[in-house]
Amino acid sequence: MDDLHLRILLAEDSEEDAFLLLRELERGGYTVECERVQTRSAMKKALVSRQWDMVISDYRMPRFSAPQALETLKESGLDLPFIIVSGKIAEDMLVDAMRAGANDYFMKGNLSRLIPAIERELREAAERRIRRRAERAIRQGKMEWEAAFDAVSDLVLLTDLYSTVIRCNNRVIEAFNATYSDILGRNITELFYGSPDAGESIFDQCTDLKADNGDVRFPKLTGWYKASCFPMHPTENEHGFVYVIKDVTKRKKMEEEKELATLELLRSRQALRENLEEMKRANMELGRLNAAKNTVIGMASHELKTPLTSIIGGLQFLFHYSGLEMTPEQKEMMESVYEGVTQLRGIVDDLLSISRIETKGFAVTKRMVNLLNLCREVRHTLLLPLSERDIELSIAEDTCSIPADEGFCRLVTRNLLENAIKFTADGGRITISGELTSLDDLLPQADSLRCFYREFPSNIEGHPAFYRLDIADTGIGIPPEERVRIFEKFYGVGDLAYHSSGKTGFMSKGSGLGLSIVKGIMDAHGGMVWVGPGENGSGSVFSLLFPMDNTCVIPPREGRR
Repeated sequence: MDDLHLRILLAEDSEEDAFLLLRELERGGYTVECERVQTRSAMKKALVSRQWDMVISDYRMPRFSAPQALETLKESGLDLPFIIVSGKIAEDMLVDAMRAGANDYFMKGNLSRLIPAIERELREAAERRIRRRAERAIRQGKMEWEAAFDAVSDLVLLTDLYSTVIRCNNRVIEAFNATYSDILGRNITELFYGSPDAGESIFDQCTDLKADNGDVRFPKLTGWYKASCFPMHPTENEHGFVYVIKDVTKRKKMEEEKELATLELLRSRQALRENLEEMKRANMELGRLNAAKNTVIGMASHELKTPLTSIIGGLQFLFHYSGLEMTPEQKEMMESVYEGVTQLRGIVDDLLSISRIETKGFAVTKRMVNLLNLCREVRHTLLLPLSERDIELSIAEDTCSIPADEGFCRLVTRNLLENAIKFTADGGRITISGELTSLDDLLPQADSLRCFYREFPSNIEGHPAFYRLDIADTGIGIPPEERVRIFEKFYGVGDLAYHSSGKTGFMSKGSGLGLSIVKGIMDAHGGMVWVGPGENGSGSVFSLLFPMDNTCVIPPREGRR
């Protein structure tokens, strides 16, 4: 409100009296904004329609009165000065109106005190508004402080100088499962320890309680806590203390669990060191036994090879040059002996080969070799089983030669062809093909090749090109879970009960060393060997990968840029 602008709600039925009142106010220097009402409903509507500085009411009107107007003002909840201006009124009625809340009373014929009274009432109304705002702010601040005080997760207690609890937050009430009145007035030591004379009480040295003190337990609470104390001076003559008690049970449990885990880790490390030492000793012993085994195998195989050669030579002499006449039974028996001795010599040769591979006792002598021509030479030595089993063996044409050891390549191709014959049913087909390839051509197969060589492709990096020889058959195939294990020594696919004897008979069983020898020879060449499914998922394809030297150039193929 401007100092000289006055907004008056006037309850008056006489237009002339209203005019006289407004003129008196204007004489007092006010610019008056006024609305005149004559009924309760009109006054209610006016009170909510806008802001007013005061209400002036005639005491008696045809349809309204000052007491009714005062009651309507109270119902609205507004704090506005209420002044009665009337022509005539009994003294007892005036007293009742003043008791009901009217601020002042004037006779219509005597308005000399009106302006000072209005100034006084406006000033007091302003002071009341300021006081209400201050009280409202204090209440709001108190509510916010209490809300923040109760929201603290720590236990907070305020005590007087004699350790009597004078205030606490909700966390304390929850911790002790008590009411607010149960906590107030109690000695803090008694509250936490059960007795005010507890000798172990930390509250007797409140000035020494700091946040970095050790963790403590309280008899009346479960868990671990950390307590700290701060002096409090609410007034110049009042003193007390603020205790903040933090629940550190979770942290304590974590520390204990960490300590237990550390101890367990130390024990595990010690056990691991002991196991590693034991494993190292076992590996050394295993290496010694393996070396002794290889030595024995090498010696035994070497010693067996000489008499076996003599026996085979003697049997061949008897068959072809002795002229000895034998009955059919004798000839069949001699042929059986010859076949058995030949198989035995093959086993001895395999044992000697694997022994040399494991002891690194052989050297690879490389020269340029045409692998497909070599396969044709090996095919000539297997014409009899191929013919007996009616197996078709086709070899592709290729003029490419590679740097490799011819003797070892012959052994590798023979072992793979014998395997293909053994595990291909009569009337089946074997196909051999070869081509130059690059590392980029192999990368799409990286996932399957890593099953055989975990370091792929780093194990063959640095070579400009490779020669790949594929031996595919239409045989029984190899289950995926056994494709890696078949290159282990003495490992055979399938149930041994279904294997027959013989070198090239269907499902016949050999020494179990052939593929292990193949892998050892390919490793010595710096190459790879792996197996996958055949065309349409049937049969098997064994692949040999030989590294080429820097003079090799891969000819362009259709589809390669």
